Amino acid sequence: MMLVKLATMQGASPWTGTVFANLWLALLWGVPAILNWQIAPTAAWGQAAVIGGLFVLGQIFTYLAFQYGDVSVATPVFGVKVLIVALCGLLMAGEAIPYRIWIAACLAAGGVAFVQFTGRRTGLGDKTSADRRGLTIGMVLLSGIALSLFDILLQMWGTRWNSREFLPVVFAATAGFSLLLIPWVDRPTVLYRKGILGWMLIGTFMMAVQAMSMSYALGTWGDATRVNIVYSLRGLWGVSLSWILARWFGANEAFLAPTTMLMRLIGAVLLTAAVITAIGR
Repeated sequence: MMLVKLATMQGASPWTGTVFANLWLALLWGVPAILNWQIAPTAAWGQAAVIGGLFVLGQIFTYLAFQYGDVSVATPVFGVKVLIVALCGLLMAGEAIPYRIWIAACLAAGGVAFVQFTGRRTGLGDKTSADRRGLTIGMVLLSGIALSLFDILLQMWGTRWNSREFLPVVFAATAGFSLLLIPWVDRPTVLYRKGILGWMLIGTFMMAVQAMSMSYALGTWGDATRVNIVYSLRGLWGVSLSWILARWFGANEAFLAPTTMLMRLIGAVLLTAAVITAIGR
């Protein structure tokens, strides 16, 4: 995400990242499936299209969140997604919500509060105003809802089919939906002239590999809540890396006071605690 944001800060459209990542996914899943002709039957295509559409919608909100906010704000808040996944799973299963989920929700709320801490400025200033932070968090939550539904439906429907046959159809659908964004996508030649084509290609490739790994786990074994528990630990990594590498990437975190980043780190820890609590027995 930091590589993609670096490219967008230098003029790339956020829609370029969405389309590139989805084309990578279609390529990485599609080529082996076509060569081995491992494609799910047509009865699964409608379900695959729904799942693929939710994935693209979640991606769009994700890129908007990272474009308009700080990595150290958006990344920890993504940890709340595990609670959304757990709640969606419980509601769809018609089960009572256990007390640990409510405790985890309180911890997550505290984490979000710390992440929103403004603090004072040390250089050019905190470019993320209160309104901008609110917009960032709102985009993250909308992304979390869409991607949570993606996870739950992939767990429900993907495990009914062979994941190696079902996932290529899912990501072919994501690539198809992504083509609707082509009018707002930068041409590779334009990115090359700006010197950011490499950042965009590497960043979106890494995101595609991440999505492949998580989707394979969900489509093969299910257990969306636990998968998201492990995944949401990236909140700690996001704050730490964005703090350490901020000046090299030219990110907003380079101009924040240490107190502000410390508060965001505490928020990430609380969100991680919420994750651990949610999965406990």
